[in-house]
Amino acid sequence: MRVSDSSVSAVKPRKDRLQGSAAVGANKSRSSKQEQLAVFVIDSDPAVCAAVGEVASAIALPCQTYASAQDFFTAYRARRPGCLVLEAKLPDMNGLQVQRRLARLGVPLPMIFLSDHADLSMTVELMRGGAVHYLQKPLRRLELLSALQEAIAIGRPRWKALNRRRRVTKGMSLLSDQEREVLRGVAQGRTNRQMASHQGVSLRTIEIRRANLMRKLKLDSETSLLHFALLAHRNGNGVH
Repeated sequence: MRVSDSSVSAVKPRKDRLQGSAAVGANKSRSSKQEQLAVFVIDSDPAVCAAVGEVASAIALPCQTYASAQDFFTAYRARRPGCLVLEAKLPDMNGLQVQRRLARLGVPLPMIFLSDHADLSMTVELMRGGAVHYLQKPLRRLELLSALQEAIAIGRPRWKALNRRRRVTKGMSLLSDQEREVLRGVAQGRTNRQMASHQGVSLRTIEIRRANLMRKLKLDSETSLLHFALLAHRNGNGVH
């Protein structure tokens, strides 16, 4: 599959419009860069990979390309946020298989699928699985640009939520069973005195455990403690 110059630039934006798009991308990339956002591309056609990389650069996003699904899964770090652009029918794995494998890994990468030919049944399955777009080759620049921007926008809150869950899980692993019990009491809205009575220990013991868990979690206020306790409760991290 070749992507000709005419197809990649099927709709050429005016120079000022392209600069405007790049400016918007640059503004967004200030925060994106901190989050290490990237566009990942899986396609055996180097021309397609180059075309996606060119459009990604217009919104200041780095692009990593892979010739096969296996190459991607071998190299990809599950903590790297961004979006995935891939051929729907790769030689070693189809789009549904890639989608399901990422779901099993708990990786919330928004996906944009590409195809030479429309396949209604696969399109429906992929969209049901959470695909952002299903684009027809040859690629059109503005259509791809819009799809990438939408995918990144959809992905941001997903990654923030995932990072929160990871932080909570890591924090919970630092606590003793007694400290987790105190955190559970905080989530339930109990005072120190009520927790002491419920657990059959002294008020001073609860105060020490509470101080210790705040030190381990690096929490500097009662508000941040309550916020963490509620997140742990919602995530099911032993706080019920």
